[in-house]
Amino acid sequence: MIKNIIFDIGGVLVDFNPIKTLRDMGLDENEVQEIAKHTALSPLWKELDRGIINREIVMNNMKNTLPEKFQDDADRFFHQEIMKTVTSFDYSANWLKSLKERGYKLFLLTNYPDWMFDYHFKHTFTFAPYVDGKVVSGKVKQIKPDAEIYQIILQKYHLVPEECVFIDDRAENIHAAEKQNIKGIIFTNYEEVCKKLEELL
Repeated sequence: MIKNIIFDIGGVLVDFNPIKTLRDMGLDENEVQEIAKHTALSPLWKELDRGIINREIVMNNMKNTLPEKFQDDADRFFHQEIMKTVTSFDYSANWLKSLKERGYKLFLLTNYPDWMFDYHFKHTFTFAPYVDGKVVSGKVKQIKPDAEIYQIILQKYHLVPEECVFIDDRAENIHAAEKQNIKGIIFTNYEEVCKKLEELL
């Protein structure tokens, strides 16, 4: 019997769209694509999610992979505009509210830089009032799909794995959860996932 629903955030409850933010900065399309590729869409972003290395060091490492002519705008993106990259999906608040009203406990398990999460949880996540608990990679210094982060949320909130379902848009994160005996649903679109979730509930 499912009692707990665990949500990934990016791509499930919020849109992470650095391309739009960079375009809104008034940059030409070539610069937009280059900065995005070397920052928010770079493999180095995982180090911000992991939270072990100082974020300014990681940002500088990203910036230094860019042509010099783009580096000032990359700095501006990092230090003035980056919080604008995230918006809640229209369905997110009502989805979690309805599940909460039915008696399910709701949790977040996310790869997310800690300082960005704190800002977005307070100012951007429309669904925040319905969340019973959260494990954030940048705070616990572990990232999905490593097994440790799943154990952290289970132990922190005394959850029974077989009573949990995890929704994430990345197959590798779902497979890792299933290895911990947590049921998993790969997020494709809201309507399809709602149907799959109801079948488990």
